[in-house]
Amino acid sequence: MIILEWFEQLAPRERIMVAACGVVVVIALLWLAVIQPIFAGSARLEERVAEKQAQLTSLQEIASQVRPGQASQRSSVQGRNESIVVIIDRTTRNRQLAAYLKRNQPEGDTAVRLRLEGAPFDVLVEWIGELQQTYGMTAATANVDLAGSGRVNCTLLLSRTGS
Repeated sequence: MIILEWFEQLAPRERIMVAACGVVVVIALLWLAVIQPIFAGSARLEERVAEKQAQLTSLQEIASQVRPGQASQRSSVQGRNESIVVIIDRTTRNRQLAAYLKRNQPEGDTAVRLRLEGAPFDVLVEWIGELQQTYGMTAATANVDLAGSGRVNCTLLLSRTGS
């Protein structure tokens, strides 16, 4: 009420000026509190969309490079018709890992659980790589413990992919 009484006591010219200033203040507050944050948020979202599109483009380029390699890898898998246990036996003998193999337990037709004790770590890693590249097997799980200088105790679950 006090403000309304003060406003009515002003001269007509002053009332127009106060009203015009009030309109300007309301517009400024609307701009600062509502409109500007909407525009700023929109600009940030546009930047994020542009970043995500750039990431998508680079991932698509990488995927196009990876896919041909996967197709050729699948077609060159050896021992498709051999038992996974036979492949493990032959490759551990070839890599001189058979002496370290303490347990060889099949788990269905496509997996085998192995326990190696005191195996040379470097040879073990090369052997797992050979199984993956040549025979299409992957280490689904691996628990490795140090057993001495360059030696490890290892429990592996190897599974055949793409059979």
